[in-house]
Amino acid sequence: MRVGIICAIPDEIKYYELRPNSAQKLGGRTFFKSQETERELIVVECGLGKVNAALVSSLLIHEFECKLLIFSGVAGGIDPELGIGEVVIGEYLIQYDYGALNDGELQVYRAGSIPMGPLKNEVEFALDPEIKQKIKAALPEIRMGTILTGDVFLQCGETRKVLFEKFGAQAIDMEGGAVAQVAEQFGVPAIVVRCLCDLAGAKGQKLSSTFLNSAAESSFQTVQTILNVLL
Repeated sequence: MRVGIICAIPDEIKYYELRPNSAQKLGGRTFFKSQETERELIVVECGLGKVNAALVSSLLIHEFECKLLIFSGVAGGIDPELGIGEVVIGEYLIQYDYGALNDGELQVYRAGSIPMGPLKNEVEFALDPEIKQKIKAALPEIRMGTILTGDVFLQCGETRKVLFEKFGAQAIDMEGGAVAQVAEQFGVPAIVVRCLCDLAGAKGQKLSSTFLNSAAESSFQTVQTILNVLL
């Protein structure tokens, strides 16, 4: 079983075992192979944003023949009930900046669909039900929820409030929804694991390097548990 592990930044990928002698460069990214008993991991730092995430997701599936994608990293908190350090697994992923702009308001459509007329389907990409069930059985206390994805680093308390009221989301990132979209097109499951390292600008709070590192490690540890459950 070959699994693609995607991180966006160095702070997230540093917890994974990276073997320089296994590195392969492709599309401006470096892919590391890590063999573990019955599974092989292909680990890559994609960079920030949906385009970078879609690029490496496609390469992991098409070139490296990965049968599962997992995004491991940090995110901003949207749900006011959640605090820094809480892990969220994407049960639903929404690209909240995709759609049609009418009269100053963005109507969100499902990414990839034509943003015109009435909605023909749900806007979100959903976690595979069987995978969801297995994760919940192994991690009954884990939070599953909605993660928003957009090409903007959110540090605005007012926008955070608006997004929560509109989507009821738990977290916001810049890559997860793109990974889910590409994986769906190839018929491969994708899991997005995020640990909250900031609260997206609530009360003027800024991103802390301490919170960033501890959140990235928590996400890594959660991914290890998921791998042991699924493989």
